[in-house]
Amino acid sequence: MIEMNLQVFNDLLKIERERQLVMQDLSQNLGIDISFSEEEIMNNALSAYEKHIDKEITKEVEGWMKSLFS
Repeated sequence: MIEMNLQVFNDLLKIERERQLVMQDLSQNLGIDISFSEEEIMNNALSAYEKHIDKEITKEVEGWMKSLFS
């Protein structure tokens, strides 16, 4: 069974926020803004979560297929 695990999303969002801090620091050192907007941070986290869910669905379907044909 596939579960919506919000902890996974929160972990991915935390990673994106940490990435943002690094990009802000790099932006200051370079003198140009290459940081992410809040919308981009959220979109990146949602995209990573979507990939995670897709992998979970694929694993589940493969398991069902194996059980049907064994």
